[in-house]
Amino acid sequence: MNNAAGAFNRAAVMSRSLRSQETQLNDYDAQLAQQELAYTKQLIEIYGRPYNGHVGAGQLYAQGHTGPDLLRWFIVDQPNDLANPAEEFTIEINVAKDEITSDGPDLIANIQSRINAATPADDAILYDKKTVTVQPGQFVQYNKIWESNLGSRPETGELQQVLYEAHRNFLILTEIGETYGDEEELLQYSAASFRELLASHKARLSASSTAHAEIVRIDKVIAGLEVTQANADFVADLSLVISDTVAEYLPTNVGLSVDATSPARGAVKTVGAIVYGISKIISLTYESDARSEEGKSLQKELDLDQALTDLEFSLEARQAAYELQAQWLELSGTTRDLYTYSLDYQRSLEKVRSTLAKGLRVQEERELFRQRAAAIIQGYRTSDLSFRLFRDESLEQYRTLYDLAARYCYLAAKSYDYETGLLGSDEGQEVFSQLVSSRALGDIQDGEPQATTSTLADAGLAGTMARLAADFSVAEGRLGINNPDQYGTVFSLRKELFRIMDDPAITIDDETWRQTLQLHMVYDLMADEDIANQCLGIASADGGAVPGIVISFSTTIEQGKNFFGLPLAGGDHAYSASSFATKIHSIGVSLPGYVGMDPYASGSVNAGAPAGSSENALSATPYLYVIPCGVDYMLAPPIGEVNTLRSWKVDDQALPLPFNLGASDFNSGQFFNTNGSLSEQPWVNRKHQAFRAVADASFFYSRVPAEFTNSRLVGRSAWNSKWKIVIPAYTLLNNEQNGLDNFANTVKDIQLFLRTYSHSGN
Repeated sequence: MNNAAGAFNRAAVMSRSLRSQETQLNDYDAQLAQQELAYTKQLIEIYGRPYNGHVGAGQLYAQGHTGPDLLRWFIVDQPNDLANPAEEFTIEINVAKDEITSDGPDLIANIQSRINAATPADDAILYDKKTVTVQPGQFVQYNKIWESNLGSRPETGELQQVLYEAHRNFLILTEIGETYGDEEELLQYSAASFRELLASHKARLSASSTAHAEIVRIDKVIAGLEVTQANADFVADLSLVISDTVAEYLPTNVGLSVDATSPARGAVKTVGAIVYGISKIISLTYESDARSEEGKSLQKELDLDQALTDLEFSLEARQAAYELQAQWLELSGTTRDLYTYSLDYQRSLEKVRSTLAKGLRVQEERELFRQRAAAIIQGYRTSDLSFRLFRDESLEQYRTLYDLAARYCYLAAKSYDYETGLLGSDEGQEVFSQLVSSRALGDIQDGEPQATTSTLADAGLAGTMARLAADFSVAEGRLGINNPDQYGTVFSLRKELFRIMDDPAITIDDETWRQTLQLHMVYDLMADEDIANQCLGIASADGGAVPGIVISFSTTIEQGKNFFGLPLAGGDHAYSASSFATKIHSIGVSLPGYVGMDPYASGSVNAGAPAGSSENALSATPYLYVIPCGVDYMLAPPIGEVNTLRSWKVDDQALPLPFNLGASDFNSGQFFNTNGSLSEQPWVNRKHQAFRAVADASFFYSRVPAEFTNSRLVGRSAWNSKWKIVIPAYTLLNNEQNGLDNFANTVKDIQLFLRTYSHSGN
C-alpha cells in the first residue's frame, strides 16, 4: 500500500506540475500573442495590408486575413490611366574633355581648334561618350494592370509610399533624359552648321589663296618677260651702235688715198656707244625695279582682300560660336540635372531596398522570435509530455500497485483469518467483500493505514487493514498468539498409524511392517500429482522414473483420538483440543534401524564411523520430503466453551521478486507492467525441499535440534486432512531397488517429529 500511495502521490505531484506548467504556458501564450500583434502591426506599417481581391477563398490569403501583405506588396493603386509602369531607357551622354570657357576671338579659335582637330567621325577626341541605362522600379506594379477587380488596400505601408516616390523620380528622370536628347540633337545640328561654316570659310580661303598666288605668279612671269624683252632690245640696239662705231674706224677710201679722220670718227662713235649702253642699262634697271614694285602692290591688294574676307567671317563665326556655346552650356546644365535626378532616383530605389530590408529584418526577427517561442513551447510540450508520461506511469503503477495491494490486503486478511479464525462469520466474510469491492486506497499516514473513514462509506484498503490491525493488536494477546504453548512430539507411524506392534518376541510384526513399506513403494514418484507439484528437485536428471516410498496419512486434533485420527490407545500421542490452533514450527523424521547413518550426530566423540560395510548399508545422509496435500483444520477461538471447526485450503505460494536484479529465469518480468505488477504468476506454488532424516529421535532433543529438523512447514496447522512422506530411492543407494529393499529390511519404524506451538484462543 505504501508503494501504491507513493505512486499516487507521484501522480499528484505530476498533476500539480501540469497545472503549474499550464498556468505558465497560458501566461507565455498571452505574451506571445501580444508580441505577435506588435510584429503584425510593425509589418503592416511596412508592407501594408493586402488588396481585398487577394483575401478570401482561393486567393493568396485566407478569409479574414488582417495581417501584412508579404506577397504582393509591390502592387500600388494606379492614379489614372496615363500612369503605366515604365520600361528601361538608355541615354547617350557626351561629356566634353575640356570646357569651352574662352570669350571673344579666343572663343572662335577654341571652337575652331576643337572642330579643326577632328572630323565628325572622330568625336572621341573632343568628348567622352557615356551610355546611361535607367532601370525602372523593378517592384512597382499598378493594381489595374496586374489584375482586375483587386479593389484597394485597406491600409498602405511604407513600401507603397517609397515605391510611389521611386516611380515619380523615374518619370522625372525620363523627362530629363528626353530633354537631354532634344538639346543634344539641337547642339549636334548647331555644331554641324558651325562645322559647315568653318569648312566653307576654309574652302573660300583656300580658293582665294590659290587664285592670289596664281595672279602673283603670272604677274611675276609677265614682269620677267618684259625685262627680258627690254634687255633683248638693249642688246640689239647696242649691237647696232657698236657696229656703226667699228665702221667709223674703217677708212672710207682704199688705196693710196688714206682717210685720216676715220680713227677720230671711230673714237667719237665709241664714246657715244659707251654712253648709250650705260644709259640704257640704267634705264633697264629702273624699269625692272618699277615692275617689281607693281608686283608688291598687287600682293598688297590681294592681302587686303583676304583680310577683309577674314573680317567678315569673324563676325559671322563669332555669332555662331556664341550660339553654340550657349547651347553647350544649356546641355551641360541638363547633364547636371540628369546626374542630380539620377541620384534622386538611385536614392529612392535604395530607400525601397532599405525599406524592404527593414521588413525582412522584422520578419527575420519575428522568425527568430517564433523559433525561440517554438523551442520554449516545445520545451513546455516536452515537459507536458514528460509530466503526463510520468503521471500516466505513476497512475499505471498506482493501478497495478493498487491491484497488487488489494491482492496482498486480501491475502493479509486471509492470513489474519488463518491466524485468528475470527472471520468465519457472515460479518467476517464481509471484510473480504469490502476488500474486493473497494476501489480506493484509503488514508495512509507515515506509512501506516488509518481507519478515518466512516464504516458506511468506502474506507479503502487502508481503512479495512487499519481495522484488522487494530483487532489483531488485541487478539494477539487475548488469543495467546504472543505467548504460545510449545511442544516437541515424536509420532510413530508403525504403531500409531499402521497399528503394527514392535514386540521382539513376535517376528510377524517386523514382517508385517516390511510388507507395509513394500506396499508403499512406487515405481515413479513423479506420477503422483502432489509430489510433482510440491517436491522441489525430485525429478530425475535424465527424465526417467523416480522410484521411492510414499506414505499418505491424515492428522487430527480431537478428543479421544490420536494424532492420526485413530482411537487413542496406549503409547499414542495427541494434541489438546483446548487450544484452538496448533501449528508447526519445525519437523523432523527419525528412521530407527537404518544402517549406515552417521552415528556422530549424537555428539559423542567415540561414536565411530557409519556402518558402510554392512550388507544392508544405505547412504549416510538419507533425504526425504514431508508435504501437506490436504486441508488445514483449526478451531475457531471459543466464546466461552463453544468451538467451531474451520478449514483452509492453503496455497503455499512463492512471493515473486519485484525487480529480479539477478535476471533469474524463474523471475524474468518487471515489477511494474501494463498487464500486472509481478514478475511471475501470483499463484505459483512454493515447493518443499528435501531434508535429512536421523537414526534416533533423541537427536531432536539435542543441544542443536535445528540441525536435525526442517522449518519449511512453519505456521502450518498440525491438523491436516492429508500428508505425504516421500522417500526417493536415489537418496538411499545408487542401485535404487537395492536401496528400497535394504530400507524395508532394516528400518524398524518411521517416526515423525513435530515441534509445535499452540494458542489457547480465549
